[in-house]
Amino acid sequence: MADPAAETPPRLPRRPDIQSLRALAIALVVAAHAHVPGFQGGYIGVDVFFVLSGYLISGLILAEVERTSRFDPWAFYARRLKRLLPALLLVLAVVAALAWLLASPQRQGDDAAAGQTAAVWMSNFYFAARVINYFSAGLDSNLFLHTWSLAVEEQFYLVWPWLMLFLLGAFRWQGRGLNHRQLTFGLIAVAAASLALGSYLAQAHLEAGFYLMPGRAWEFALGALTFLLRRHCEAGAAPAWLRRHLGRSRFNSAGLLLILAAGMGYDGTLRYPGLWALLPCAGTALFLLDAPERNPASPLSRVVLRQPVLLFLGDISYSLYLWHWPVLLLGGETLGEGGAVRAGLVAASVALAALTYVTLERPMHRAPLRRPAAVLAPAALAMTAAVWGMGVWQGSVHRLLETPAQIGILRAAYDLPALYETPGCDTWYHSARLHPCVIDPKGATHTVVMFGDSVLAQWFPAVADIYLKTPGWRLEVLTKSACSASAVPYFYPRIKALYTVCSVWRERAIRYLQRLRPDVIIMGSTHYDYTPAQWISGTRSVLERLSPAAGSIVLMSPTPELGFNGLSCLSARANWPRWLPPVHACMRPLRPESKNGMTALLERAAAPFANVRVVDLRRAVCPHGICRAQVDGRIAYRDGQHLTASFVRSLAPSLRRALRRDGVSY
Repeated sequence: MADPAAETPPRLPRRPDIQSLRALAIALVVAAHAHVPGFQGGYIGVDVFFVLSGYLISGLILAEVERTSRFDPWAFYARRLKRLLPALLLVLAVVAALAWLLASPQRQGDDAAAGQTAAVWMSNFYFAARVINYFSAGLDSNLFLHTWSLAVEEQFYLVWPWLMLFLLGAFRWQGRGLNHRQLTFGLIAVAAASLALGSYLAQAHLEAGFYLMPGRAWEFALGALTFLLRRHCEAGAAPAWLRRHLGRSRFNSAGLLLILAAGMGYDGTLRYPGLWALLPCAGTALFLLDAPERNPASPLSRVVLRQPVLLFLGDISYSLYLWHWPVLLLGGETLGEGGAVRAGLVAASVALAALTYVTLERPMHRAPLRRPAAVLAPAALAMTAAVWGMGVWQGSVHRLLETPAQIGILRAAYDLPALYETPGCDTWYHSARLHPCVIDPKGATHTVVMFGDSVLAQWFPAVADIYLKTPGWRLEVLTKSACSASAVPYFYPRIKALYTVCSVWRERAIRYLQRLRPDVIIMGSTHYDYTPAQWISGTRSVLERLSPAAGSIVLMSPTPELGFNGLSCLSARANWPRWLPPVHACMRPLRPESKNGMTALLERAAAPFANVRVVDLRRAVCPHGICRAQVDGRIAYRDGQHLTASFVRSLAPSLRRALRRDGVSY
């Protein structure tokens, strides 16, 4: 008897429309990551891929079991590794080498750690477990962030065959023949349980719901159920009305509309996936259910079956998914973020994907599988080597960060106001408890209060230098990160919810200040996405309550935002190879929202109150209208919007002059 592994592997009938669906999914993902207007929800392309994987893999498992009455797990996993691993390892190696040359050493450590987990398809656990504080850059700057979805798919491949076989009754110990009815109801139960779990996690544990497989399993199960339903239709076992509609471009048209509605209508504010993922997943199921080959002459069938560009993008979709994210990140950091640059980077990603597909992915995919061990053993060695290589990279980054130039830049990342060293002074979104941080010298009879968000709190060194060096003054700080001093309801994208903690905290702070009746209140916030009317009314509503309770109120105009991470830019510039032309100027002209608008809006809000003054230090922060990561040898920005404490301290004379000019006590 022939070795089953050497037999022709199970194959499903080729469906060109599936390649077109792949093309749509990858186009949506790339458009979202390239910031193409109107496609903020393009991340739903990942859900399309998950449903598609459930459809195809479930079909392959069923085809093998029904044809041979057995399932060869070693051949199954070998085929998956042969298909997916070579391109992944190539991209990991090339991106790591480019990052070593071009990227900031301060972020390379995280890239290397993520690369280690990506090499063994575990990066979704890495990203789900990352603890991000307010001042961190977050995950969206990690070169291997996109591999989380590949990890979810591989974990699906690991678990799904055994669940399918169990539900089908294919194990000998189950003592029955194949039970397709049991499989169908079992998949429905799995889908329902997973959807319920995913909906709960989307509200209670967003990271776990997004990155981990259990809350996404219903998407794969939906693909499997779609495969069973389509096969029922082909066998004539489905209801007649359903079979009549197949091939008439009704199901796939509706599916395309649902997918595009989600891709163009969703944005990054949703607590995704949860129930929101039903729309694109249902669209994918409808598309897969249809049979355009029955009516190939219809307009939609001609497009999805024979459009060369779509079929080409579908063919290279896996390689394009691997390349596009690191190319966009590294290219954007090196060349800039303009629309023309992003278009060029997308074109470069497509070219790299096509080259990878032709020279590596397709040949490996088509190579015959004679013995699973001939794939599994080299794959294990290759993954081990990749993990080791990423570890070597991580170690070299640590050594690089110990050089004098990098040490000075790294030190600036911790150049924060001293108030952050006191527990409870700023609880971010975790608590609405009011905890005034008080510096109360003996004999103080006057009080100055800082009230606002982290951009106001960054002025603490200058305020302390002015007031605490003046006899008789005490200083209190009431700040909450990302919480505007202006009373405007705020949907906070980082928590994907209304920032109700901020509203409660602000109300408590205002009541506290009304009781305290300080001599001076210094109040301010960063730029928020408020309308001019909201800025004026929200600020004025707070001033109406605080003006009678304070001797003077100083409204600090928002600090100009740098527009890029200043420390990362300086770190990359210090590490830039001398044989490459310099590209990192680490400066940018004042952004439009900093040049005009905000100061005028605050002045309009303050106009009715005789004891309120607006202080604008933009020219001191950005001399000559240019914002620089480093000013006169001193690092100015510790990220894209917050100033270093030492730079703020150097601006104390500018703040003192502004206070004196406006007649504010100190």
